[in-house]
Amino acid sequence: MVGILALAAVPAAAQDTHYWSIQYGPVAQLVGGQVIGGVPDLSATFYNPGALALRNESAYLLSTESVQWEKISSQAEPGLQVLDTSSSRFGSAPSLLAGALPSRWLGENTALAWSFLTRQQLDVRLGQRLTDPLGVGVHSAAESYLDVDAEEDWGGLTFARPLSPSLGIGATLYGVYRGQRTRRELTLSAVAPGGDALSAYGVTDAEFSHYAMLLKLGLAWQSPKWNAGLSITTPSLGLFGSGKAAYTVSTVGVDANGDGRPDPPILVTDEQEDLDSEYHSPWAVGVGASRHFGRTRVYASAEWYGAVDRFEVLAVAADTPGAVRLGQELRSVLNAGLGVEQSLSNDISVYGAFHTDFSASVGDASENVSVSDWNLYHFSGGLSFRFKNNRFTLGAAWARGSKSRPVDSPIPPQDLPNLGLDRSVEIRYSKITILLGFVFGS
Repeated sequence: MVGILALAAVPAAAQDTHYWSIQYGPVAQLVGGQVIGGVPDLSATFYNPGALALRNESAYLLSTESVQWEKISSQAEPGLQVLDTSSSRFGSAPSLLAGALPSRWLGENTALAWSFLTRQQLDVRLGQRLTDPLGVGVHSAAESYLDVDAEEDWGGLTFARPLSPSLGIGATLYGVYRGQRTRRELTLSAVAPGGDALSAYGVTDAEFSHYAMLLKLGLAWQSPKWNAGLSITTPSLGLFGSGKAAYTVSTVGVDANGDGRPDPPILVTDEQEDLDSEYHSPWAVGVGASRHFGRTRVYASAEWYGAVDRFEVLAVAADTPGAVRLGQELRSVLNAGLGVEQSLSNDISVYGAFHTDFSASVGDASENVSVSDWNLYHFSGGLSFRFKNNRFTLGAAWARGSKSRPVDSPIPPQDLPNLGLDRSVEIRYSKITILLGFVFGS
């Protein structure tokens, strides 16, 4: 039975509390996003708006298309009867689309651009059905299901001006949408040879959407050999949002107190609609630099993200049983990375990079609406080449991470004792991304 409960709670194969998991722009993807101090294209709208004022390329449109394969697996502690399980997903990866606007709108010294990007994305559907999972002598059946779909999208308008030929300042005003749907469900029925019966059913169901605004500021400096930059991202300013939540726990025939007799049946349920929703993001400060060494260019960046105190994602009444599952808390994290570009000719370059990607999640999925609480480490590389007035990039990235923690069940462990629900399970995650980028009119 423990295995069935674990299957109902395996985290999704994607990220919703990582800040450096998704990279934007043809070159930035290949060097792991280490371009705060040296953004060569329209991805400056995100990484450092100030660099847009110093951009040498005349590109009018930037697009990235990628596909990715993600896998997540769980492995129980020795002696714990949990089934090993895994889930994988192949599909399109989050991307950036950006374009330049006519500078004459606000004067020749003002650079304008628009951009749209996916900041977070999580999409997983797990399902399981087992016959006689409790072993020989007990006729039993179990079903488990996890359905999570979360996405955060940013759409922005960037303004940038040069303060001197080597110094630029800029800002991007983003409108932010975050939406999530999560449903965990568990069913177990068993009949012993003597006629004793057990039934357990649990489900949590929550859905919300939230709209906000935030500002990203950037300062960029460049010289023939050195580039450097500073970026500051403000916390989001919530505008409006709504959602709904439901929670049900039911057990029959369970002996929770161990006296040899089944406890009275339990049924706890609640459903609320038209709830107000909130989602908070932190302050962030990033610094970066790049330097030319002949035909070699080295990129380095670091970015600190502040903590976010616990808040209610959905304004559920305090006495609602499922309220604890509708909160969020984020810790402060510092990520850093290093990238290298080697120019083979005026039209061809190769790249490689490494960067960290620490989860900001505090607690586990039983306490937060987010589920990705493992740290990741990313490796990336590829090449870029120019064809006429356009530049193309091809590459790949690989990320991996793991986390050991107890499983999360819709039914609290104390309501199903002696089943090991408080024991830890090793969660392993890996992702391979194939990158394809375009810069038109460069």
